[in-house]
Amino acid sequence: MQDIIDHLPKLPEIQQQKLTIPEFDEIEVKATDSVETKKFIRKVNYEFLGFHCNHKVMDKDCDMVYKNVSDIYKSEEFKTYDNFVSLVAKCVWQIRDKDKRGKVWNEQIKPATFELKKTIDALVVLAGFISMYNAKMNPQCSKCKAAMRKYNYSVKEIERMRNDYADLKKEAEKPAEDKMDMLTFLNKNYPTADDFLLSDVKKKYKDTFNIVKTFDILREEIVATKLFKVMNHRNIYHVKRL
Repeated sequence: MQDIIDHLPKLPEIQQQKLTIPEFDEIEVKATDSVETKKFIRKVNYEFLGFHCNHKVMDKDCDMVYKNVSDIYKSEEFKTYDNFVSLVAKCVWQIRDKDKRGKVWNEQIKPATFELKKTIDALVVLAGFISMYNAKMNPQCSKCKAAMRKYNYSVKEIERMRNDYADLKKEAEKPAEDKMDMLTFLNKNYPTADDFLLSDVKKKYKDTFNIVKTFDILREEIVATKLFKVMNHRNIYHVKRL
């Protein structure tokens, strides 16, 4: 009898978990941050410190847990399962009673094959009901998940901006004899070229000084030489000799 019970399909656990609105930490504006970084941090704080999401509809589904459990217990499928378990329990009680009195159990009461099949079918249906209820009582909010991804990205971006700005400050604080002005740098790396990519300038500058300069800063310094200009052709920046 125990084998019969053990081999019946297992019902999933009924679960319920209400959604919580994520709370985001304020990002501190540091005195060493650049103007651009400070502006970005204030924008991020303004957006996320006041974040709110309406979960009323989903919370209502979560609150249906007692009704859902009641519906399962009242269903014909659960009655079929309950009757089968009661029949098996009756068999077990009968076997133990016969054993106590030293008599042989002759399978006077035993679940029929059709009863076992009917019970298995009922359990499959019940499992479907429970899975459906669980999906409603454990909702996921796409808006909240998107907000958390965006906040985490913003934190990483702020860290990158701070690192880039720190590198630029180190370059600016170098002694004059350690610096190479942009005109000297371009003439040294592109002595005869009349047209080359700004992305290549950025790469060579990083390889030479281990400093990452943004396209905006490179463009300003190149134009300031008055011997080169920067042009945008189909979103690809070219440096041209005048």
